[in-house]
Amino acid sequence: MKTILKLSMILLAMMMQATTVFADGKGGTPVRAYTRTPKVGNTAGPKRAPAKPTLLYIDIYLNEDARCLELFDTEGSNITYYIYNEDDDEVAFGEISFENQEEATISLASLEAGLYYLEIIVDGTSYEGEFGLED
Repeated sequence: MKTILKLSMILLAMMMQATTVFADGKGGTPVRAYTRTPKVGNTAGPKRAPAKPTLLYIDIYLNEDARCLELFDTEGSNITYYIYNEDDDEVAFGEISFENQEEATISLASLEAGLYYLEIIVDGTSYEGEFGLED
């Protein structure tokens, strides 16, 4: 009985997540970007616990079928982005202006399968997130 209850709860959670992602018409896997942890030299930030990370207000979705990142912003931001591979090598960068548009894409067609790190700079604040690509 406990196993059935646990499985039912997991299924319910998955259905709720799927409903949330697809309800607004934006497909793909959400990529969450949070404020970057400050670094001192080559060590992680200060010894005290950092402030709670702030979530980037730009919605980012990984569209594996189209092999791109889809970005949605209604604030009219100008952003700079960097994409790094697992070896911390920069594999893509660019700038996007949302002044005249609310949606933009970043092509990932040239990237191989693997784990990637996304850094987005908005108004001097750096946000980071990660996503994976499969063959």
